[in-house]
Amino acid sequence: QGLRSKEVITLNCEDVLLPESQMRVLGKGRKTRVLPLASETVLLLDHYLRLERPLQCGPALFVSLKGPARGTRMTPAGMRSLFRHHRRISQTAAANPHRFRHTFASDMVRAGISLPALMQLMGHAHIATTMVYVQISPRDVFEQYARAVAQQIRPNLPTLPIPL
Repeated sequence: QGLRSKEVITLNCEDVLLPESQMRVLGKGRKTRVLPLASETVLLLDHYLRLERPLQCGPALFVSLKGPARGTRMTPAGMRSLFRHHRRISQTAAANPHRFRHTFASDMVRAGISLPALMQLMGHAHIATTMVYVQISPRDVFEQYARAVAQQIRPNLPTLPIPL
């Protein structure tokens, strides 16, 4: 979803509206935004809430699942530890929450989202900030250009009667 680490950590269960495929996020400046959730995300969150998240651990959505802090809200240190673990087992050196935010922005642009819509999703006040997150390759430029040209050039040839 392109959330900031702090936004993820401060999510509460009541912020996730699975039947509506939405989540409420408290962003910078204490501004709340409502974001859509992909169907896959809804399924994963439902699975997490029903089967993995310990019962009776307060309002926090994401909690520690192991150790003495089990059931308490995930901390920034806990999130770093989780990413360290997954970097080690996946052998992906550069994975971190902020990199995911950049990847989200670039993937959304490749998929055709408008910059104003992406700005809203990411919780930015200025489109220039959103642009910092978008990293596209020369190939992306070529593919997007080709797609735009194909949509623009649709010859509307008149139908002429064929002489018999």
